[in-house]
Amino acid sequence: MASKTRRESGQVPVLEDSCQALSHWFASNLGQEILSQQLALAQPLVERLFGYHLMQAGVTSAVDFAACSRINHRFRFSASAQQAGAALVEFEQLPLPSESIDVAVLHHLLDFSAQPHQVLREAARVLIPGGHLVLIGFNPFSLLGLSRLLFSGGAHQRGNQLRAARVADWMHLLDLQAATIERGFFRVPLQQRELLAKTTWMERFGARWRLPWGGFYIIVARKEVVRMRTIKLNWRGERKPALTAVPSSSRVATPRRHHKD
Repeated sequence: MASKTRRESGQVPVLEDSCQALSHWFASNLGQEILSQQLALAQPLVERLFGYHLMQAGVTSAVDFAACSRINHRFRFSASAQQAGAALVEFEQLPLPSESIDVAVLHHLLDFSAQPHQVLREAARVLIPGGHLVLIGFNPFSLLGLSRLLFSGGAHQRGNQLRAARVADWMHLLDLQAATIERGFFRVPLQQRELLAKTTWMERFGARWRLPWGGFYIIVARKEVVRMRTIKLNWRGERKPALTAVPSSSRVATPRRHHKD
């Protein structure tokens, strides 16, 4: 069952409704151009990730970001019944055990979820230690993102407007370390195919200089493993290790001084 949670402010539609609207938008000239660029940038990143299980989830099934993967077991989740070949789930509560997925690919889910923190938390939960998350999102500080100030009718403009740096901070709190951030679509967001073709020089310029205002970003993060180091004590030595009580909070503990008589 797809999530029916709405944001209290009412600014972000139900994720299922967003998926239906975005499927139509991605079928437009502008949407197809962005999808093709996302696929071109994401495929080399996904192809070099290994494991046994790959989960793919997004707002549209028009493209398959996992088709190039070497992982045999690949499956897709969706929030909309209109997406073909996908199981319908609630992304705020994934039907998967913890630490069971090697690679997770999220396509604009944080942008259009009413609970983006929880969606990211669930993705981190199901990843194995050392697993990878590939996250694709729209950049609000780009020509594509700033177009919402002039045109507010596009389905892609009704999301959460999350910056890549902000998402990376959320990942860090969940032990996900962003190792790679790629950006694409530096052009003016036009629907006319001929005008889009004339602005390809902007794409080459932005990619060459790795400018931060691409229309979308791709973050590849790795789930870090916290390792504990074993300290061996020499119990047979002449000096025995002293056992000292350590206060649980330094704010309430008062240091004691010992004086010799």
